[in-house]
Amino acid sequence: MSLIVQDLTVKRNGRAVLRDVSFEARPGRVLVVMGPNGAGKTTLLAAIGGVLHPAHGEIRFASEVLHALRPEAIAARRAYMAQHFECAFAYSVEDIVGLGRLCHAGTSRAAQDGAAIASALARADLKAFSRRAITTLSGGERQRVAFAKALAQIHDRALSGEPHLVILDEPVSSLDPEHQHRLLGEARQLAGRGATVVVTLHDLTLASIYGDDVLLLDRGQMAAHGAMATTLTPSLIREVFKVQVGSASQEAGSVILHAVAQNQDQAA
Repeated sequence: MSLIVQDLTVKRNGRAVLRDVSFEARPGRVLVVMGPNGAGKTTLLAAIGGVLHPAHGEIRFASEVLHALRPEAIAARRAYMAQHFECAFAYSVEDIVGLGRLCHAGTSRAAQDGAAIASALARADLKAFSRRAITTLSGGERQRVAFAKALAQIHDRALSGEPHLVILDEPVSSLDPEHQHRLLGEARQLAGRGATVVVTLHDLTLASIYGDDVLLLDRGQMAAHGAMATTLTPSLIREVFKVQVGSASQEAGSVILHAVAQNQDQAA
């Protein structure tokens, strides 16, 4: 029931921004996609989410070719949280979260709409915001609304144990530390209940804490893929991100290295 990406090439405006990317993301694990700005992370997640169509290659989930399915069939199998979430109209938070249930309209799953929305609001720490207009919220609060919408979308499959894919593109970029850990903790819980979770992050420490596996992109190609604890090494970080880690004079780098080293010790 894995997500299998094979020889994936994606073009934007006629230019290949991803080239020959192949990997597997397994259920029950969190795959963190990382790389410098412009590496192709958002393009990759948009292709996996069915928003962009591959120029070459194939994306399979639970043995189905995703981009061959109808949009409503894709939506029923995966939740996709895009990097940016904007809404110009003053819909309530509850109504926005409810949009995640549209793919289940007219099906037996619609009976779970109320429970799914209530659960998603609670897990995203938004119960007190349910009747607030989306236009009154901060950027971080809107990001939590987008996450709750994704949670509501796959609520039924998470409960039933059916295969489901959760795609989160930079989900914590606007969040305070408490909600960064809360959201990524929820992502880990989804994986623990059998979801295949793919998330992009820039924070190396958060990636090492919450990720099981890492896919490192560099200039549209795959630089590394494997278990987080053994793949995200200081030397690879230096090579791809062009930063020195572990130096006593670089406090942030030392924190990153410490987190990665902890995971390596646990894997040993």
